[in-house]
Amino acid sequence: MNTKKLGLGIFREQFKWSLWYTFTILLIYIAVLLYQVYVEAIEFTDFSMFSNGSSSIFMLIIGILSTYSFFDYFAKQGITRRNFFKATIGASVLLAIAISITIFLMNGLLHLLVQNARWDITWTNEVSPTGFFSFIEVFISYTLIHALYYLIGWMIGLGYYRLGWVLGTLAFVPLALIFVNITGLLWGLSHINFFPHLSLQSFPLSIVLSIVFAGILLYINHRLIKEITVVM
Repeated sequence: MNTKKLGLGIFREQFKWSLWYTFTILLIYIAVLLYQVYVEAIEFTDFSMFSNGSSSIFMLIIGILSTYSFFDYFAKQGITRRNFFKATIGASVLLAIAISITIFLMNGLLHLLVQNARWDITWTNEVSPTGFFSFIEVFISYTLIHALYYLIGWMIGLGYYRLGWVLGTLAFVPLALIFVNITGLLWGLSHINFFPHLSLQSFPLSIVLSIVFAGILLYINHRLIKEITVVM
């Protein structure tokens, strides 16, 4: 199996999981939305903002599962570590883009629903507050955040696989918390952030530093996957 085919196979499976996640969080959102409309009628945040924290955590979990769900299986099928590493990078990029598109599409459909239903609700617009270019900025930031969380989760999974659950937790969970906070500093995220009031306030600089940070995470994951002994 070549790297491209392997990466697409991993992406398709993980995207199916992401659709289940999106559907679940959408049902929760609609339930809360209806409660706001018919009970309290206050200002309500849009779906993209509502799901931002949980979608990042979902990507973290998917990253962790990538080792046990895919690496272990494909290694026993004779797929080399090098091919799996490249395929997983491709799958993580595709998934980060796909889940961002899915969330934004849901957000647009919900916006139309609220408008057509003429519900008495103040809708915050976090996706495109000042037009098309702000939409592009938000989309890029969401995609990079999702990709970074995936890579952090992948590092945790590889650490568990190499050192076991106890040593892996002691060694890599604190490291992952530091990395999650770095992601928060880059993009001004408030969830799992020890410094919620600090952010770069510069979109181009956040992109550049995110790419550098992703490179560091890929280096760590590459070192880990090279030194892993596959359990037969």
